[in-house]
Amino acid sequence: MKTDLNQNTSSNPIKGHTLLVNVLVAAPLPKAFTYQWHSEHTPRFGMRVIVPWGRQHRIGLVQGAAPDQQMAENIKPVHSVLDHGECLSAHWQALIEFAAKYYHHPLGMIALEALPKALRVLNARGEEPVMVAKSREHAQKLLAERNDPLAASKGGKAKIDQLEKPVLNAEQLDAVAQLSSAAGFQPFLLYGVTGSGKTEVYLHTVEERLKRGEQVLVLLPEINLTPAAQALYKERLAPHRVVVMHSNLAELTRTKAWFEAATGAADVIIATRLGVLTPLPRLGMIVVDEEHDPSYKQQDGMRYHARDLALMLAKQREVPIVLGSATPALESWLKADLGAYKRLSLKNRAVLGASLPKVELINTANFPAKEGLSEPAMQALVQNFEAGKQSIVFLNRRGYAPQMVCNACGWVANCDHCTAHMVWHKNERMLRCHHCGAGQRVPTHCPTCGNQDLTGFGRGTQRIEETLTGLLPTANILRIDADSTRNKGQMEALLQQAHSGEADVLVGTQMIAKGHDFANVTLVLALNVDASLYSHAYRAPERLFAQLMQVAGRAGRRAGDARMVVQTRYPQHPLFDALKAHDYETFASHEMQARKDARMPPFSHQATIRADHKKLANCLQFLSTARELGEPLVDADNPVFMCDPVPLTVVRVGGIERAQMLIESESRPALHRFLTQWLAQLHELPGSVRWFLEVDPVDL
Repeated sequence: MKTDLNQNTSSNPIKGHTLLVNVLVAAPLPKAFTYQWHSEHTPRFGMRVIVPWGRQHRIGLVQGAAPDQQMAENIKPVHSVLDHGECLSAHWQALIEFAAKYYHHPLGMIALEALPKALRVLNARGEEPVMVAKSREHAQKLLAERNDPLAASKGGKAKIDQLEKPVLNAEQLDAVAQLSSAAGFQPFLLYGVTGSGKTEVYLHTVEERLKRGEQVLVLLPEINLTPAAQALYKERLAPHRVVVMHSNLAELTRTKAWFEAATGAADVIIATRLGVLTPLPRLGMIVVDEEHDPSYKQQDGMRYHARDLALMLAKQREVPIVLGSATPALESWLKADLGAYKRLSLKNRAVLGASLPKVELINTANFPAKEGLSEPAMQALVQNFEAGKQSIVFLNRRGYAPQMVCNACGWVANCDHCTAHMVWHKNERMLRCHHCGAGQRVPTHCPTCGNQDLTGFGRGTQRIEETLTGLLPTANILRIDADSTRNKGQMEALLQQAHSGEADVLVGTQMIAKGHDFANVTLVLALNVDASLYSHAYRAPERLFAQLMQVAGRAGRRAGDARMVVQTRYPQHPLFDALKAHDYETFASHEMQARKDARMPPFSHQATIRADHKKLANCLQFLSTARELGEPLVDADNPVFMCDPVPLTVVRVGGIERAQMLIESESRPALHRFLTQWLAQLHELPGSVRWFLEVDPVDL
């Protein structure tokens, strides 16, 4: 919609009884902004408007009529109304208001950033992008066709009848029956071993929901899992409309998908974490696949957890929600133990004859690794290749080598902007920082002593790929990591080669550890796992166990005699006992007791406040002042504990120093009461330190 932004709106005369409205703007301030309202339409929540903002204009969302209707001379009028917020329902309003309150984040930032960019940002001419009107018309056309019985019956139905669906086993049938018959808000934890057919349970349940005219939201933890999911759901659920939503989509594609979801034209919405903030008028069920995955936690802006918001959305909309995983988060497992979630178990692999891989440990104290691989590991890879089977080599570290060093003087290539080493990417002849993204050419000699003997220390996926090429010179080796899949379409192309059998060995990071159904993989080799066994991060063992269980699950999905081989210096660690038995329940019980003894989540509740500045001293001073302000608020009603401010482990990133302070409480309500009172004071502090709060942090 074209608007005239040359008009001097601030000079418009103020009418005696002009209505005032509060407008939400994407600004880091915990309040709405008041404007005059001259439109003949009654202001309501969600109406998109253009408002003056300094010397520019911005798109905002009407929150409602301002309670204080006293006119002031400096109140500017709303410039123009873009739409009436037809898609932004009261349900959506309730969800973002809850998110703003729970995560203590400005409501305007949440509301605007939940929308596609085209709906919240003016173009270079100061107009709403043309794609908005096109996307709205596209969705309305699809909605009309959906509501037309004749149009809806054309095509697709015969295809459904002809598809040969897998036969469900007794465990799957029971799960589908319980999920399909669930009414109202009911959380389910679908706990199933890898390869147990959780996806088939989702598909059958979603199909039943679609027959009732409901929408289903399916959340996935990572973008690279969406293409296969979209293809499968489209094939199995035709002619129902399936759309995908994630941040890597072209803006027009994302805007169209948003309108399809928000108008009800789409039936199934497959999305990453941002999908939970999409308006869905016919929502009937939510599926959160791989619910344990830390990728569901947003790491900038509002640091929300999509799984937790999905639970609140399901509760508000009174619909069932299913959380699926072979290695559930301990928080979810505890809820199931306490009866808050209904646990559904799939203890057997779905394909007849398939079995979980046998887990073997290689003690690297007895069999030292050469070029990253021990002798037994190399033998296992050669034997599997000669047998015509696929292998996976899992190493959760990309690049060629984590460090480049000088053997003469000990110089190490460090990032100029971060307290971190530069990672050697040999194929690109570059050193790159994996924290700030800075890059530089590999030096020809040591900048300190001039020595030309510079070598890589440690191993990443590129170096292991090189080693495997020497070990298996006739094998087709594919590397799947963030570097090899950087360009559009590369991930899909590599996965196609893997599924078609063209690849003999897959080398990759956690990108290949979950969600993929590789039919011919019978060997998984896991490297460099020891760092997480004794990490200072209390979630490290849980994450390592989940990663190893997930990557082990890629093997033996069609037949038995599959193996997982793990290289470790600590084979006696109890984590490996549970891994060898594929016994998540024992691991969870052991880890849960350790958390309980230490009063760590899920037996306590946490928040962190982080400060960023060019000088670390300023960060620590701000946090010390913040702690002093908070101490008087701690009492019997607010039993919280504030730890000392400390620098982050990687203290400097991109030239900015970082420090944080942890706040803990055994009472969630008490923690939030404290945070509400405390943050009101922190927002009044002057200074140049940038700070933000994170509720329920996952990286500690």
